[in-house]
Amino acid sequence: MKIAVISDIHSNKFYLEAVLLQIEKLCADDIYCLGDLIGYLDEPNHVIDLMKENNVHCVKGNHEKYLLGEMTYNNDREGIYRIQEQKKLLSSKNFKYIEQLPDCFEKNIEGYNFFFSHSLPGDTSSYIRSVVDLDSFDLKKYKYFCFGHTHIPLITYHYGTCVINPGSVGQPRDYTQKPSFAIINTGTIECTLYKVDLKIQDYVNRLKNMGYSESVTRLLERTP
Repeated sequence: MKIAVISDIHSNKFYLEAVLLQIEKLCADDIYCLGDLIGYLDEPNHVIDLMKENNVHCVKGNHEKYLLGEMTYNNDREGIYRIQEQKKLLSSKNFKYIEQLPDCFEKNIEGYNFFFSHSLPGDTSSYIRSVVDLDSFDLKKYKYFCFGHTHIPLITYHYGTCVINPGSVGQPRDYTQKPSFAIINTGTIECTLYKVDLKIQDYVNRLKNMGYSESVTRLLERTP
């Protein structure tokens, strides 16, 4: 069975469509999203509609929690996060969809225990910078621990558990300009990161013409 793992879409329908197309070509059986569907960019409704159309299993990220008032953020960040604007844009159905998302969950797939979380279990806002940050969590119970939030892809092992961050669909922060995702093959016990080539400049120019903060568009354009 092939499990696709994505994260941190941030209302970027353009990148998400390209990623979903690649996932389809790889014949994934199921898709899991590790949160932050919304925030920052311009099409939250389209992103959530694609989640529903593709039967993607999702958890809440910190941006969903900002939207719902479950977490607070510095008001100085509103011009970048655009949470209040997204709240106005979202349809009532899509707002309810976000409300019902779990913070995290575990699932047995093909005999293997998976844990899906935006970041640390019970702590959506902190960043997992190193696998030792997971030492307070009973990691050994799981074959796969999947998290997002950093926007930087990673596959490593800790206490025999495969720790996976698929990177970001909508706002890559690894200086590649390319959205990423992971595929876990439970038949071969292989986990692979994929990058998707995109012509991003037209999209970035559109965001600039819409008045998006340079700090947001600069993240999409960064190279080494």
